[in-house]
Amino acid sequence: MKFNTSTLTQFLSRNFYINPRLIAPQKRFYADLGMNSLEFLEVVVYLENTYGITLPDNEIDKVQTIRQLSELIEANLIAVEA
Repeated sequence: MKFNTSTLTQFLSRNFYINPRLIAPQKRFYADLGMNSLEFLEVVVYLENTYGITLPDNEIDKVQTIRQLSELIEANLIAVEA
């Protein structure tokens, strides 16, 4: 399975009422999108369930941007397929 950024965009837009035009790879979850840590965790859990993966906590803690989260998911999907 391949990660699709539109899945993340739709989830953020629908569940956190973030304008899809504001959701870009360089955007930071906390500073730019106004999310808090609990909301971010909700995003992570949703993506883990959607893609059937478990993201390492020590890696999640480093994520600040949409790009970083996307890359982490893609790396874990590749590891699962290998």
